[in-house]
Amino acid sequence: MTEVLSFQGVGLRRSDNAILSSIDWSIDSADRWVILGPNGAGKTSLISIASARMHPSEGEATVLGLRLGHADVQELRIRVGLASAALADRLPADETVLNVVMTAAHGVTGRWREEYEGVDVERAEALLAAFGMQGFAERRFWTLSEGSASASRLDAR
Repeated sequence: MTEVLSFQGVGLRRSDNAILSSIDWSIDSADRWVILGPNGAGKTSLISIASARMHPSEGEATVLGLRLGHADVQELRIRVGLASAALADRLPADETVLNVVMTAAHGVTGRWREEYEGVDVERAEALLAAFGMQGFAERRFWTLSEGSASASRLDAR
């Protein structure tokens, strides 16, 4: 099996708060994991490091054979799929569902100034169709339900 993730002594600090401490963890390509825990336990922070969206404050994190801090994280993010409600707040308010799907293939969150080609649009449309979501392509992403988080976003608008 191929090791896809390795944490050695990984820790994450925000000011004086230890969010994660001394995490040793490895995942092989055939492994499947579920991360459970109460609010504030560090689940999102752990996954943010594993998906190369955050660097650890201490220790060594290797994702797909590339050590964070020594790798081009933009190239790495393209190779790592991440679906998380935590990403929704990073999207521009007027982003369409089609654009969210299209930009995810390039490891970015939202369409800013990037240029996309017809093949990018076709791939995103095909993916939406595969999940029966083609009718949502032009809707604003923030209008889709994600539970109570989307309700609070709607109240804020």
